[in-house]
Amino acid sequence: MRFAVGGLLFEGNTFSPVIATRADFASKYLVEGDAVVARLTGTGTEVGGAIDEIGAARDEILPLIATHGGAGGRVATATTTALCEALLARIAALPPVDGIYLALHGAFVSQDSLDVDGDLLARVRGLRPTTPIVVSCDLHAHVTDAMLANCDALIGYKHYPHDDTYETGRRAVAMLRDMATGALKPALVACRIPMIAPAQNQRTRGTGPMVEVRALAESLAVGAIRDVSYFCVQPWIDAPALGWTVVVTANADGDRAAEVARAVAAAMWERRERSIVETVAPADAIRRGLATDGLVVLADASDCVGGGASGDSAIALDALLRHAPSARGAIHIADDVTACRALALQPGARLAVELGNRRDPAYGPPLAAEAVMLRAAPRHFTYAGGLMRGVEAELGDAAVLRIGGVDVLVSANACYEYADEAFAAAGIDVRAGKFVVVKNPMNYQQAYAEAAARFILDTPGPTTPNLAALPWRRIDRPIFPVDPATPGTPRLWRRGRGWTTS
Repeated sequence: MRFAVGGLLFEGNTFSPVIATRADFASKYLVEGDAVVARLTGTGTEVGGAIDEIGAARDEILPLIATHGGAGGRVATATTTALCEALLARIAALPPVDGIYLALHGAFVSQDSLDVDGDLLARVRGLRPTTPIVVSCDLHAHVTDAMLANCDALIGYKHYPHDDTYETGRRAVAMLRDMATGALKPALVACRIPMIAPAQNQRTRGTGPMVEVRALAESLAVGAIRDVSYFCVQPWIDAPALGWTVVVTANADGDRAAEVARAVAAAMWERRERSIVETVAPADAIRRGLATDGLVVLADASDCVGGGASGDSAIALDALLRHAPSARGAIHIADDVTACRALALQPGARLAVELGNRRDPAYGPPLAAEAVMLRAAPRHFTYAGGLMRGVEAELGDAAVLRIGGVDVLVSANACYEYADEAFAAAGIDVRAGKFVVVKNPMNYQQAYAEAAARFILDTPGPTTPNLAALPWRRIDRPIFPVDPATPGTPRLWRRGRGWTTS
């Protein structure tokens, strides 16, 4: 059999001022044609999984384009157009194929569109009206009408933290193969509840509401039910029809798919209060951390690069310098100006810096401080885990500064944290210090599982867990937790029928 494979991933955040360009995609991976196979074979990406699934059956792969732009505010119009047109041109030029697999995030926002994924899929379907199309999305996809209407199956990652992207790619191709042979006649159904949630309590292992929802979904994926995917949604997209969504693919049994979708959505609604996150003022977190023996994690999740923030907040560093001036610590701040200045100096040189807080006005003015240049840091590092396992990330100009007792990794590019790869590449031993500032809502929970204490900081930013504090304009209201008294009426989508409340 012949399967076309491609990927175009980006996670947008309409509250972030960051505009992503082609360079942001190229800094992770951006490959076309045969280079897709050469670059992504052996990685933990969805496309890497698809490549192996196709190869295991000795089928033929027709590679399209594969790229991941990470996260930001919106993608520049020119970049969006160029990437989409490159993918569509390759699809238009395909010979007859047995199926098309596309790895999307499900939250691609551009300067011109709140639903780039849906727009793209509509055009793909227009080019290939009868070819089976399977789409995989991040667990945080904003599943739209256009996405559902223009594919045969839509599946998501099962795990958060995301460590099953490779397996998701294999699942998608296996479904395509069954469609091509007639073993799967997909009935696609979705159920949405009026709810969004911060990411901190969405873990799918250990304890928490999503652990229980995942277990229910897996128990119901039997018989005619081929796949049950739950999408917690990117909660920082101010767009209509945003909400927690279940998508079920069944073999020719839409009624059973509807029952399962409703049951999983109802289970999450019953647990909605447990999704709320407790935050702590930075000064209080530092005070409590100093009274604790061992490593302390300060999670500045409001500046989460993986959710679209700029990665340049120095608020947590300022708090450390004020409330624990001699404590050892580590933090990563994106600041191309300071990184360039530091690299012009020899190790041991002193410099006055105005650090961070340049890209996003939510953080206030840059932090004025006295720093010591410790060393240059590598321009690149390789992710060891998560959905980017095996992918090389580009820091750009990068240096390690010492400010007070804190080792500050300063780099031109912001990079999402899956573990401590960037710190390790820069020679920073996080566990030798007292505090580590992380800028993610979830991955630190496993990366620093041994920490004596972990605090989610109450700081401003476009990825704040305090969703009610954001200036919503387009989102459908009421919605939990922005509106605590929201009624939990589910809505069901079926092909040809649209959305209903029955």
